[in-house]
Amino acid sequence: MMKTAQSLDPSVEEQRHRRLLEALVVGNRELEQIEARLSRFNIFAALGAIRQELRHSNFLAYLLSPQESHRLGTAFLKRLFELALVGNPGFGPLQVSLWQADKAKVLREWENIDITIRDDQNKIVVTIENKIDADEGPNQLQRYFEITEREFSGWRVIAIYLTPEGDRPSDDRYIPMSYSQVCDAVDRVVTSNPIGEEAVRLGLTQYAEMLRRYVVAESEISQLCRQIYEQHREAIELIIQHIPDRRDFIRQLVEALVSKCSDMELDGSSKSFVRFWLKSLDAPALRHDSKRILFFEFDLGVSELWLRLYIGPGPKELRQKLLDMAKRNKPPLNPSERLGEQWSTIFSRKLFDSESYQIPKEDLEFQLNAKWGQFQQNDLPQIVSIIKKETWIFEEPKKVETATTNE
Repeated sequence: MMKTAQSLDPSVEEQRHRRLLEALVVGNRELEQIEARLSRFNIFAALGAIRQELRHSNFLAYLLSPQESHRLGTAFLKRLFELALVGNPGFGPLQVSLWQADKAKVLREWENIDITIRDDQNKIVVTIENKIDADEGPNQLQRYFEITEREFSGWRVIAIYLTPEGDRPSDDRYIPMSYSQVCDAVDRVVTSNPIGEEAVRLGLTQYAEMLRRYVVAESEISQLCRQIYEQHREAIELIIQHIPDRRDFIRQLVEALVSKCSDMELDGSSKSFVRFWLKSLDAPALRHDSKRILFFEFDLGVSELWLRLYIGPGPKELRQKLLDMAKRNKPPLNPSERLGEQWSTIFSRKLFDSESYQIPKEDLEFQLNAKWGQFQQNDLPQIVSIIKKETWIFEEPKKVETATTNE
């Protein structure tokens, strides 16, 4: 059968889309500059360490440690904190320059804090919370600061919040620091300190180059990307429409996991969360304005996946009773200390970090199934037992009896 001319020709809209995409890739000087920069070898990019907080924290901890094999001593530590602590009352650049920090110890993930520098000799402790693509957890900074103050009572405590753009932390006791300052500190070490080993100099230079390319707020790549986007907005938005969404893939996975459990009931979902509850724990006491006050939620972050148990909006007295219940049952519950205005977390478990988000989909699905199985086997039975012991939750509402009189 002969095909008509109309069926052979692409639609007018398809032709327009093709012209937009051709204009994007043909003779695009900015795109060629990006490709040239990306094609330049960089060991950190080759290792996949561009925006992975774990690897940045590892390398920064290495540079900050005076005892490590880089032989920089305290040079990087001092250069970085001289830049970060400008204007800091009590311990600013002058105090940093006089700081005898040769015996300071650098710890990774002490009490889950990314980097901790403890100087027993001078009774100074510095904590660094490093965030690149992730957001702060609920009360995370406050909790870390209080742990540090309690553990190092009487010491000088300095808390730093490190982000690509030097974002303002939720806790004012933290000092914001940007990755631009990390770049500047690396440059100052390379130019002002005699570095004996060429490998160390090359490593520092490539690290700063990688940060400027990809991480800092006004990186070379980000500037070129903005120029390209302004010139080819429609073509780029057309491409974005066809990009597979990793969060949407994970949302579908967790919805399927919940749906397979006969005792679980989905209670709403969006691109950023999947909410559910257990039918066996459903009780009028845990509802307010027809909505559940206590519920589980998968928080689908841009680069992290958390499973949490929340106390949501409702009568304050009831919400406080639920928080008190959680405080009496640590662990497995790990509640915030104070009741939030609307939301309070009483259990949280990180399932994926930014590094896990990058693994192939089939591996991600396998790992999610394993972590979900662990939750069902270990955490969930304990949580259910805790809630069922609160008999007041399951008491029948008292009926109001109407008095009758005989005439």
